[in-house]
Parts: sequence; C-alpha cells; structure tokens
Amino acid sequence: MTLAFRDRDKLGYFDLESLELCIRSSMHGLGRQVLEKLLNADGGDYRGRILRDEAGNGYEFREYRDKELLTVLSLLKVKRAYY
Repeated sequence: MTLAFRDRDKLGYFDLESLELCIRSSMHGLGRQVLEKLLNADGGDYRGRILRDEAGNGYEFREYRDKELLTVLSLLKVKRAYY
C-alpha cells in the first residue's frame, strides 16, 4: 500500500493497474497460507502406528514426508504419514 501512495504523490494519481497487481499478489499469498494450513490440519492422515489393509496386512508408520501440490494459488507443501 505504501507504494500506491508513493506513486500517487509522484504521479498525482493512483496507478490502478499496479495497485490491482499488488493486491492480487498479496491475496494469493494469503490464500496459499490458509489453504496450506487447512490441508495440513488432518495431522498428515496419520492412522496409528500400524495400518492394516483389507487383507489384514500390517504396515508400520515410518515418518512424515512432505508432498508438493500445485494449485492455482502456488506450490503447496503438505505433510503426509508414510507407512
């Protein structure tokens, strides 16, 4: 916002195109942060120390791993449980 007022003082008017791009960029950044928090809110899909499939085979929890998702907002990192 400071840039917008500096441009207004320098040019005598607001550069609406620059102002719009600045606002859009800021909102994309904020949206990315909110979406990333929401996607990580499930605890990485951790389902316990041992995960069993339909056949009864057991898979032991190893660690959390980062997974990258490309969205319209940007590249996001989500933590997923790895068995």
